[in-house]
Amino acid sequence: MSHQGNNIRKQKYSWAHSAMTGKIGYLLAVLAAALSIAFAGYRATARYATPARTFDFSKSGMNDFHNGVYFPSKAFAKGVNPYGQDVVKHFPMARSAPPYSPVVFMIYQPVTWLALPAADIVFFSLNVIALAGFAWCIVTTIRKLVKSSSNCLLNWFGDDALASVWAFTAIMLSRPGHITLFTGYFTAQLVIGVFIALHYARSKPLLAGVGMLLASGKPTYIIPLTILMLFRRDFKATVIGLLLCAVVATAGIGWLAVDSDVASVVEGIKQGQAAFDDDPTEDPINTWTRLDAMGVVSKIAGLKPSGAQYLAGMLALLIPIGYFIWQIRQKEILGGEDETFQPTAIIACLALLISIYHHSYDALLILPFWIALPLGGRSLFPWLSGWRIHVAFALLTVPVINYVATLRFRELLVIDNQSAIWNAITAANGICLLAALILVALASFSNKDLSRAN
Repeated sequence: MSHQGNNIRKQKYSWAHSAMTGKIGYLLAVLAAALSIAFAGYRATARYATPARTFDFSKSGMNDFHNGVYFPSKAFAKGVNPYGQDVVKHFPMARSAPPYSPVVFMIYQPVTWLALPAADIVFFSLNVIALAGFAWCIVTTIRKLVKSSSNCLLNWFGDDALASVWAFTAIMLSRPGHITLFTGYFTAQLVIGVFIALHYARSKPLLAGVGMLLASGKPTYIIPLTILMLFRRDFKATVIGLLLCAVVATAGIGWLAVDSDVASVVEGIKQGQAAFDDDPTEDPINTWTRLDAMGVVSKIAGLKPSGAQYLAGMLALLIPIGYFIWQIRQKEILGGEDETFQPTAIIACLALLISIYHHSYDALLILPFWIALPLGGRSLFPWLSGWRIHVAFALLTVPVINYVATLRFRELLVIDNQSAIWNAITAANGICLLAALILVALASFSNKDLSRAN
């Protein structure tokens, strides 16, 4: 009777597995993905940020696209310095653009040729496409590395396309994925650039340099990325990347200086940084979305670091982390398809986030690792013991799904912005990222064999 019962249970499991990985599985996956996109689109529409001179956090749908991409890019095309204070006289911006690289304004020029409502839709769609492609690259990279290993959850899906749809859905429902679509930030460009730079640094240094150019959109990406790539000994790719960044930046400044001079453009950039620093919404005491270590400490301690202090704190963190990367890099298999999930690449992504100013949408950078941990398991990360894989996944899950650390929940729970409870909720993201970095760094540093042959 017991043997017969086991057979029945096996048949039921086999049927359920076939259903989930067959046509029904595809239907459910596509439906979940569509609903996740629709949810972000609904929220962006319901809380749409009409361009204005001031920020309204109750209506922030597509706000980052308006203030960080659309109007600054329009200003750039007209030769108006998007960083200078005068730009707000010409366009309905809450403040001048932060010191983004001109590459941002160049890439998105075609979008600015559209009226704002159409541009919103196009940019939202471009983000969806970019994140869908990102999910596909994550899954196919895992497949190449684990191949036909039976000890791998990825094989449960039976089809990499199905796994990619579910991975895409997970990205869409994550806090960084959702907020990227909702506010219209260009996080996807930055994150994809980082992974291109790290993955192809040895095998295709020119392509890696292009990745660095994409990541150069924000100084808080390109500065730590450059330092970390040097510690990874990716010298050729780093030099190429910095040259490309310098050429584009010079061209952009030259374009803005046509009707003025370089000195006035540089002064405008300083004004943009000053306006950013003076904005009370960017004060770590008031924000609820910071991931970096200094942002977490500053909020709890009630401090507001200067730009120089941020840079000093970044170096204080990156130097010891860089030592680990330098040592671990000697044990890695270099130059092949293995680069994305090598320990130094994972450590670099975590270090980039915790070392200097970053917000919740930047956690998109850790989603490949977060997805790969359950899908690849020990087959993908043999240098992580079983318990470390589970702990790393749990730690990364906090910033990925921490929807409690949002303004809506704070208002719903009626929590004071400076209360100990709220500080604990908002600090959890950065603390978990730092703990995950320490875990991965120590595990890979102490492991003599970082290959996947075992």
